[in-house]
Amino acid sequence: MNLYIHIGTNWEYFDLLNEWFLLSTGKTDREIASFFMENFPWELSETISPQYEVNFMAIRELKRKFWPDVFNKIDGIYYGSDNCEYLAPYKNEVQIAIEKFKEFDKKYPPHKVRTFTLVTPYVGNKMLEKLEESLSYLNQLNIKNPIEIVVNDFWVLRLLTTKYTNLKISFWRVIHKILKTPLIDTYGYEVHPAWELIKNKSSTDIEKMKQDIIKWQLKFYASTEINLLEYQKFLQKHKIERVALDYMEKREELYKNQNDIWIDLYYPWALVFTGRLCDTSSIENPARWYYATDDICPRTCNRFDVSYKIKTVWYNLIQRGNAAYRSELNLDYLDETFLKNTNNRIIFAPFITV
Repeated sequence: MNLYIHIGTNWEYFDLLNEWFLLSTGKTDREIASFFMENFPWELSETISPQYEVNFMAIRELKRKFWPDVFNKIDGIYYGSDNCEYLAPYKNEVQIAIEKFKEFDKKYPPHKVRTFTLVTPYVGNKMLEKLEESLSYLNQLNIKNPIEIVVNDFWVLRLLTTKYTNLKISFWRVIHKILKTPLIDTYGYEVHPAWELIKNKSSTDIEKMKQDIIKWQLKFYASTEINLLEYQKFLQKHKIERVALDYMEKREELYKNQNDIWIDLYYPWALVFTGRLCDTSSIENPARWYYATDDICPRTCNRFDVSYKIKTVWYNLIQRGNAAYRSELNLDYLDETFLKNTNNRIIFAPFITV
């Protein structure tokens, strides 16, 4: 298992990583809190964003589960956003990201050949042209570090398999599905068999029927599309060896055996849904609250964080930009066979990547 860090499109977070503040490495909690108070006062309103609480808890959980200096062994950087086409990076932004990546690679031990991975979202015609410029630049880039591309759009996949073939492909969590509705894990597995099935049955038979249904429910919730033979054939056809999964508590079976496919395990924010309507961009353009537009967004989410207080039981549910996320923190559900596989990765996102 290897540890990677996912940085969004906001340069401030990349700078925080290069100053070691983003991961609290070598810093006390008081130092970190003081730093944010001084440098990000607009983020700290009367009710602080759940992202900060989850960030501190996730960092401590990673250190508890693995080792105290876990962040001294970062194997690579993921850069970009997977949920909004208007966050697809422009060529000049990718160039800056490469330079900041080189700075991190040089500045922090162990000095090794780390991987740079560009995360791309689903895109329409307007942003596809901009994204293709970035892909062309990376395809011709002559550096010793491996370059990978996260795919969330089938047309982007086509470009990579036919035109930009120097770039290695990873299937990501928007294009690859698992069931993540919060209702399942919050309220448990209550089943109510149809009357036609239970009439004239004894209470013992009915209870056994319920337990059988729950067993099959659990098996389904712990499965993904890559369990399907046709999906495996599709990945093999395009020589895709790596697929992303959101880390989900209480789903031990989800990570045990994925048919020899390498897994990027995304932690601690699981993506619940994404769409084209965006409450954050509606701050500056109210129309975006009501219907999808094709106007290129000015990336309001880089400057504002809109979140909703939703009553939950043991996790945070937050909407940022055009997507919603749920926090999943307890790493004890992670199977040892996953950790022993040196091709698997944990992708740690200190904050929701916009």
